[in-house]
Amino acid sequence: MSNANPTIEMFADTSTIELTAAKLAEVIAIEDDALASLDAELKRRKAALDQQKTQLADLMIGAGVDSLKLANGLTPSVSLRRKFFKAQGVTDERLHRWLRDEGLGSIIKETVHFGSLQSTIKAHEEADGDIPSNIFNVKDERTIRMHGKSRFLARRTTAEPAGD
Repeated sequence: MSNANPTIEMFADTSTIELTAAKLAEVIAIEDDALASLDAELKRRKAALDQQKTQLADLMIGAGVDSLKLANGLTPSVSLRRKFFKAQGVTDERLHRWLRDEGLGSIIKETVHFGSLQSTIKAHEEADGDIPSNIFNVKDERTIRMHGKSRFLARRTTAEPAGD
């Protein structure tokens, strides 16, 4: 049993090098294309899922309910998640100056982590702090948390016949 690298041994013969390179190049091209297609499909499916979540949230809010226990075992609940974004044209320096002036400068690093910014500004707002619209854009988006999804999917998987 040899400890030599089989890939290197393949390249000992120049004709083998060309054949192997051609095969590897084909596999790489095909896989690269497949990954690009998967990425596009993932983006499409995420957009469709976001749209369906918005529709469910709108339906529930329109009906005046924030949670539903459904016969299929799922329990969707609607909540409002507030996100803060730096307003267009606001420099990092200006944002950092405002954070420091408001006593929130402890989150400033080389960059401000998105999650840290969200939680810090949310807490500042809840403490009746001002959120200046010339520094931040505020976006309220509805979101759905699906309780019982694991059990539902497990039952669904076991109920479906195995495919060949």
